[in-house]
Amino acid sequence: NDESKDLLLLEFEETETDKKSTKQQRTDTKKKKNSNNSNNMNMNMNKPIGTTLEFDQHTSSRTMVLKRLSLCVVMLNLTFVSWGALQERMLTRRYPRYTGELFTYSYALVFTNRFWTLILSGMLLMYLKPSRSQSTVIYEYSFPSISNMLSSWCQYEALRYVSFPAVTLFKSFKLAPVMAMGKLLGNKKYAQYDYIVALLIGIGITMFMTATDKLNLGHNIYQKESGLWTGIMLLFLFLFFDSFTSQWQSRMFQRHRDLSMIELMFATSAFSTVLSMVTLIHTKELGPAISFMYRHSEIHLHFFMFSMCSTIGQLLIFYTIKNFGAVVFTIIMTTRVLLSITLSCFLYDHKVTSTGFLGLMLVLAAVCYRIKRKVEGQHIIKWRGMGDEKAIELVQEWHEHIDT
Repeated sequence: NDESKDLLLLEFEETETDKKSTKQQRTDTKKKKNSNNSNNMNMNMNKPIGTTLEFDQHTSSRTMVLKRLSLCVVMLNLTFVSWGALQERMLTRRYPRYTGELFTYSYALVFTNRFWTLILSGMLLMYLKPSRSQSTVIYEYSFPSISNMLSSWCQYEALRYVSFPAVTLFKSFKLAPVMAMGKLLGNKKYAQYDYIVALLIGIGITMFMTATDKLNLGHNIYQKESGLWTGIMLLFLFLFFDSFTSQWQSRMFQRHRDLSMIELMFATSAFSTVLSMVTLIHTKELGPAISFMYRHSEIHLHFFMFSMCSTIGQLLIFYTIKNFGAVVFTIIMTTRVLLSITLSCFLYDHKVTSTGFLGLMLVLAAVCYRIKRKVEGQHIIKWRGMGDEKAIELVQEWHEHIDT
């Protein structure tokens, strides 16, 4: 009996020990799991904006990659083609149509655009929580803000003197001033074919614009004397300010490695929103712009859609370049140029001459040639089982192709 008691006691003690051991293991496992969850949460909180908005092409199936790419193609074309059509409607047509008055307050459009971009970037800052840059000085954001605001104003004002198809095609010449400003501000080097492409684009645009008598490029919306050269001057100023903006921001990214794209977007939008509002007040355009909107309710929807297309379009640009690279994005935006010009000709009865069409094809051929040279020996779309070559640097390509 004593032996039986000892055995029972020993079994009881072993059972209690096993229970304690099992309980301790469960506790340790739970703590480890909580610790991992906490670490994962911290990693997600500190995760850069780029990794938060990207998916891994190399581990995704071909169907998944093509689905996402198709969505990017559709949404980019939808937003930017709509954005262009709304821009032409608001700045070159009357309210109400044919018999009304023109909306001549371009800075109101600049302010609205920057204000909605400020809201979007602020929401992204709160949601994604990218790490704050500790090395940037606040005044550095003011330079690209001012130049970006001026480039937008020049573009909008140019539409009063030059047709929308010409303005859209002229933007393809952005490569030349971007290269010039890159050499001036960053001492950058460019491939020889970039210079050839820039020259061909310039020739194509010249052909398009000199063959546009039937497009009434020399007849501005005010029904006054020819404003063609005023429009061309505004377009060159647009290219100058826009290229300065892109190169200055690229320079900021090189100097401040802890600067995120969302923080830059928020800061420059904040500056531009304040400065454009100050400009509206100083030029005494704020009151007349509000009065115009009060008298013509039709423009309310146009304003809202115009700003939404621009703001969402910027997010789509970032997402597409980050996930598929700048080459794929350039191809998409090249189709967008064709679609925008086609829609403008259809809606507003622009007539493209044969020489103008030849110039348009020359510009598109030059852009396609540059794309071909950039992708030689590379897979521009990847999925599981393909190579893992790194895509072209996001920041420089974002600025080269982004619309204002």
